[in-house]
Amino acid sequence: MSVDFTWLEESVLKRTLTSEEKKALSCIQIKSYKAWDKIIEQDQDGGTLYIFRSGVADVEDNNGSDRVRIANIKEGTMFGELSFMSDEKTTAEVIAKETSEVYQISRGDFSELMRNQQNLAYTIMCRILNNQGKIIREMNSQLVPILRNISKKANSLPLFIKLFPIFFIIAYILAFSYISWKDFSY
Repeated sequence: MSVDFTWLEESVLKRTLTSEEKKALSCIQIKSYKAWDKIIEQDQDGGTLYIFRSGVADVEDNNGSDRVRIANIKEGTMFGELSFMSDEKTTAEVIAKETSEVYQISRGDFSELMRNQQNLAYTIMCRILNNQGKIIREMNSQLVPILRNISKKANSLPLFIKLFPIFFIIAYILAFSYISWKDFSY
């Protein structure tokens, strides 16, 4: 297997690569996964940027007893960016749903690109930031209606429920003051 530079230029980087840049990208590792293989395990060491070449995968959170599907990954998607850039452990699992091919760039290889191919490294970083921006916008579009609904429900609560915490704190202070005064009065 070899890197499909035409696909990489058109689908991911959105620009033409020079021959030197193509040579520098020989650092890309290509891995194949069968359906249900884990591409990324939750809490594994970071440091790898993944580019989904073909197939379909799900991003799942496995904290606690229930698995939660966070996102779906398709051809051309970069993923693993947070742990790649922060050197922290991965926060989710990525599981192939069908036979898939993934390009991988290690942080060490990316550091080498930054030293020797600044324009290429800049392009990759711009694509990472663009991808993160899309994720944030998508999360906002999902969270804003939920937050509006919560706010609307909170505003419709009866007054005594809203004031209960204040009364509880006042009662607690008075009770504590009474006990303290009683213990020190002779």
